[in-house]
Amino acid sequence: MKASRPGQSPRPWGVLLSVALSCMPLLVQAQTLSGLRVLPQAGPDASFSGWQSEGALPPSLTVPLDLGDEVYGATLQLQPATPGGTYRVRVQYETSLGLSAEGPHLDLVDWKHCVSDWEAAAPSGALSFVLPTPTPEQQACFPAYTDAELEQAVRAHAAAWGDAGLAARWMPRAGEGDAEGAVTPFVAISTVRVRVEVLRDGAWTVVTTVAFRPPMGC
Repeated sequence: MKASRPGQSPRPWGVLLSVALSCMPLLVQAQTLSGLRVLPQAGPDASFSGWQSEGALPPSLTVPLDLGDEVYGATLQLQPATPGGTYRVRVQYETSLGLSAEGPHLDLVDWKHCVSDWEAAAPSGALSFVLPTPTPEQQACFPAYTDAELEQAVRAHAAAWGDAGLAARWMPRAGEGDAEGAVTPFVAISTVRVRVEVLRDGAWTVVTTVAFRPPMGC
């Protein structure tokens, strides 16, 4: 135990115990789950190759998805560190704007977004939940913007990449229409947040939030 300085009273054991107890909820939260996994699925509307995280879960983590992978409709399974507990899972969608040039695309994921309300995943057991599929409205939602705002966003992206010519190549031009190589804006879901919560002392406590990042274009 650290000695007190001259003239300083030793810290009372009651204070030490209070400090220790105040740290316990964080420790309990970290030990709530020992792992998560999303089961593989293959279907006519969506497919997913599967994902899992084992060991202590951080408060948040980001998972890039491969081209063609969609977590919609997939089953999330919780792996508690100890038996018992009541859990729920909620999902949120975030859209971003991309620019397409008939194959190549530029994704402005650091610009404007449309963020949905949290939506409950349907339980398929005490520790299993089916992740919902976004509606067409959720997939197409995006805030209004002007041509000037879009140009500024593309120029900022170009500056971040150190490519001065990028802005000129990717700015949509009026009158191009369906011309070959025309740059066309599109909206797509860029983040699917999956939040796991546990019921503790009558209130829902966040255990972890996983941000799945699907590719925006083909």
